[in-house]
Amino acid sequence: METTRAEQYLKKDAPIHLADLTEESAATWGKMTPQHMVEHLIITFKMSVGKINIPIVTQEEEWPATKAYLMKDSPMRRNVPSPVGNNELLPLRFPDLHTAKTKLLEETLSFLELAREQPDFIANHPFGGPMKASEWLLFHRKHFKHHFIQFGLIEDYVKQ
Repeated sequence: METTRAEQYLKKDAPIHLADLTEESAATWGKMTPQHMVEHLIITFKMSVGKINIPIVTQEEEWPATKAYLMKDSPMRRNVPSPVGNNELLPLRFPDLHTAKTKLLEETLSFLELAREQPDFIANHPFGGPMKASEWLLFHRKHFKHHFIQFGLIEDYVKQ
């Protein structure tokens, strides 16, 4: 049931909010530009399907609690340090925000197809350890909401 709601959020709500993101959208925290944020979400989807592997930075005994937090539909901590230890912005990979948003929507649909067909597919999360596609699905919803709040595209959960 929760995974169905998460899938619906990524398929229906996220594209609507993403459409409101412009080059002029200002972050309320952090140093990402709108395009950096979109490209960051693309990288996260690539991690969840095993195309990009980032080392796990938490201890194995921390995985269950961290995974439970990552999957819970609640606000995320802000300004979380990069798991690779470099908090500099990555170079942009796409020529403009529109192209990046189109790619993000493609990656979202590709991930959702994998999650439907192979819910037990496992890919490593840098903080949560090995996670099934069904678990990544819940994380992606949380992660999208986090960055949508960051750019003022949705209301902060804490204020609701």
